Amino acid sequence: MRVSYNWLKEFVDFSLSPPELAKCLTMAGLEVTDILYLGSEVENVVVGEILSMKPLPQGDRLSLCQVSDGKQIFSVVCGARNIKAKDLVPLARVGAKLPGGRKISKEKIRGQTSYGMLCSEKELGIGEDASGVHILPAGSKLGEDIRKALLLEEVALEIELTTNRSDCASIFGIAREVSAILGGSLKPPRIE
Repeated sequence: MRVSYNWLKEFVDFSLSPPELAKCLTMAGLEVTDILYLGSEVENVVVGEILSMKPLPQGDRLSLCQVSDGKQIFSVVCGARNIKAKDLVPLARVGAKLPGGRKISKEKIRGQTSYGMLCSEKELGIGEDASGVHILPAGSKLGEDIRKALLLEEVALEIELTTNRSDCASIFGIAREVSAILGGSLKPPRIE
């Protein structure tokens, strides 16, 4: 079972780091098998807005997109068909790092220089969809780090539950256990 570290802090007050919390839970009988730092492989990817798109004369499916990060405009060659002007998208600028060790560099494609890449879910490591660019929700803040925009700055604890610990089969059950172990105050969810 995966438990969100940040969500857990909404239910119980504690100041332990993820490794310290994992050790406490394991010592109390809830074996933490892994600590996952989600988004740790994504660097220099921000929310960008497509300002314009024009087809490349030599490219059968490629477009030259002008993409703004709020401070600068980047020319990016892209082959995705699901995007249009005014879409908010993940922009991996030159120097960006993506899951799997992929690094983004300036590339010459069909006679045009591409200063980055527009990313799909799969390229960001947040899903399996690689069919097009991941469109961000309206209201996403231009230039914001994509890890913050997509809540990828998350730590998750992988907990191996035994069948006799059904009381811990929910986030609130784990929070109750953390509260008992550490003596922190438990904050039950507000139900309206």
